[in-house]
Amino acid sequence: MKKIIVVLIFIFSAITSMAQTPSVSQYLYKFSPLAEIIVRNLGMEDKNANGVIDKGANEGYEGFISKYGNADIGFFINGIIQGANNGKLEEPEITNLYYTAIRFKPAFERESAVIESEINAYIYANNIPLVWLDDKQGTVMEAVTKILGEGWNEKKVTENEAVVMFNRVLNGMKVIGRRSAPTNTGYYSLPEFITKKSGYCFEAAQFGFWFFSMLKINSIVVCADLTDTILHDVIKLTDTGKMIDFFNGSEKYKIPVNRWYIINPIQNLGYYISTPGIQQKNTNQEYNTDSLEQAVIYNKYNIADNAILISGLTKKEKYQDVIVLGEFIIKNINIADIMKTNQLGQTQIKHNLQAILLFLIKSYSLTKNPKKFSEIETILKQYYSNDNYVNSYLEAYR
Repeated sequence: MKKIIVVLIFIFSAITSMAQTPSVSQYLYKFSPLAEIIVRNLGMEDKNANGVIDKGANEGYEGFISKYGNADIGFFINGIIQGANNGKLEEPEITNLYYTAIRFKPAFERESAVIESEINAYIYANNIPLVWLDDKQGTVMEAVTKILGEGWNEKKVTENEAVVMFNRVLNGMKVIGRRSAPTNTGYYSLPEFITKKSGYCFEAAQFGFWFFSMLKINSIVVCADLTDTILHDVIKLTDTGKMIDFFNGSEKYKIPVNRWYIINPIQNLGYYISTPGIQQKNTNQEYNTDSLEQAVIYNKYNIADNAILISGLTKKEKYQDVIVLGEFIIKNINIADIMKTNQLGQTQIKHNLQAILLFLIKSYSLTKNPKKFSEIETILKQYYSNDNYVNSYLEAYR
């Protein structure tokens, strides 16, 4: 299970004005390195450098949809479906379609082979956390082979047979669930999950993604809100829709099928990095903003990740970076839909959005930008007009 992260902000802090050269814009308006590999090998190019593939811009939008299928159907983020039928292919839309409808398909074997090879090479060469990959020593493969025998991944098996093998491995290794909160401990890498023989639903789902990938069976991690504060991940086989919940964490909640949403491997990399236990807060309890920036590279539409990073940047008085991040969220997230939905966990999402808006208020005040201050004030008054804390914050920085 995963805890939803909520950012807390405090109103009374020293008012000093410091302007820095924006740096975060370097990755907000481009595809993440792993997604760029997918985009390029599927015949697309972000020619206008806005971080999406635009329809009618000779960037490959039309050819991609014609050959591989319509990816412009939106993606679930922050409690809503975002970006559906908007003439733009956002990073999650492209990666979702690749992992659910392109990867390992006979018609697209060439593309799949090149993409998988390049992604793996990039991860190993750049010391990216091994969230769903084995280490170079083959720790995961060796442990699985001890149970299933040599050549287990070279056999052609049905999905049902593969599921039996998956359960046999985790039961044979006596893997147990971790009881503490991920926000306190962080997540294990895939090799650590195997050697420690314990993990959260997140790690079990990542192992499932690796395992079924070894058998050339398409799978994807899906997530659901079990309560307002607890999320749960399982692995889903995309051809049949079969979901495998090794720890049975969702069984008693009776989650409807339509409440499970995709979190693709690249987004999961962002979740892994942004978990506070991984961030290694220093003795002053300040967030490791370098680590958080890495998380946002891979999950830039996620309000919680952005709110945590913005909180850390505000403490460092990097107000121009705060403005770049905050304005990206305002421009690219459907705030109206977020505020009107009753999805489980929405209270925390709205709180994190409020935090971003208030950090913008502070940043615009300290960098003396009354026009932008007024624009954010209008949004806050529209959605948080009855919040005394918001009103006092506005008064303090006006």
